[in-house]
Amino acid sequence: MSVARISELNARVSELAVQAAGGGANGAYLQLLDVTLERMNRRLAAADSGTVDAGDLCELLTDVSAVHSTLRKHALDQPSYAPGRIFEALARLRAKTTADEVLDAAPAELCAAGAFDRAMISRVRGSSWVPRLLFLSDGHDSGFNRELSDYITELEIPLASPMVEAEIVRRRLPALVYDAQQEPRAFRVLMKVSRTREYVVAPIVADGTVVGLLHADAFLSERPLTEADRDSLRTFADGVGLIYERAVLESRLARQRELVSEAFLGAEQLLDVPADPSVRLPGPAIRTAVEVPASEVVALPAFEGTVRSPSEGLAQLTAREREVLALLASGATNAQVADRLTVAESTVKSHVKHILHKMGAPNRAGAIARYLRARNNERRI
Repeated sequence: MSVARISELNARVSELAVQAAGGGANGAYLQLLDVTLERMNRRLAAADSGTVDAGDLCELLTDVSAVHSTLRKHALDQPSYAPGRIFEALARLRAKTTADEVLDAAPAELCAAGAFDRAMISRVRGSSWVPRLLFLSDGHDSGFNRELSDYITELEIPLASPMVEAEIVRRRLPALVYDAQQEPRAFRVLMKVSRTREYVVAPIVADGTVVGLLHADAFLSERPLTEADRDSLRTFADGVGLIYERAVLESRLARQRELVSEAFLGAEQLLDVPADPSVRLPGPAIRTAVEVPASEVVALPAFEGTVRSPSEGLAQLTAREREVLALLASGATNAQVADRLTVAESTVKSHVKHILHKMGAPNRAGAIARYLRARNNERRI
């Protein structure tokens, strides 16, 4: 390999080193690479002029080895983060059934996906943030970590400016804090107790509101945190927010369905009560009966439909109409039924019209009540 080619490769290594080193904790690596590469360039220039001897070549080899060692150390210190791991962790969180389960599992999944040693999730309540759970990759083996885990459960920290977390909640952006022990905007008491050197933190946003915070560091490995750690945490926190929001909505929907079901069952029970002539409803005081002339009697309009028993009306429905009626009984709207059955909303309205006619019901509430009575009768048989 010619000296010119070696010089070209040396220049490319230098460019890559500058791009990879970035700033902050990688500054020391960048300085060491600059010094080593500069020495290599001087020796390459001497070799190109033909004035290099065996001793210079040995020194050149030593410099090359130093560059190799430095780059290798830099590579080992980088987090083993990959987008695939983040998405796999979020997929596991989606399997959780409640919002609380999502929050409780998030710190452990974050450590597994982002190569962090510690992760803490907190709830944002008004003008405070309250640590909820601390996950430690050492399994709480040390007494220090056990005490730290107990300590954070008693904290309620004000979101006062210029605290880092207050800015994160306000701007909804993640942050990387390098020197946590000396950072005046960090919560100094927690930093001292946890012995945190540097950390990353990101907001958890659900339904347009910051509902929590995710903190993480590399306490055990002592590797320097980088902007890549901050970005991976942001990706993970964004996913947690969406999964949390979905879990909350599903819980509300399930509760609404329970309330609707209870209301219809209550109406069904009222309809099932047999008439008792001995029971008299409270009313006004008895007055003297007055005969009303036939000419003054106003006839009420009769309901345009045939009154049928619930089972008889249900038997006349088609399979699709029964499916539509079952969805209506679960509390679904016309639009939701149309989306569930992959049909137009106008088609659903047509089905509802036919259902009311066949069941002899004045409106959909009456049809649903008769449907529930028929189902209840079927269960009793």
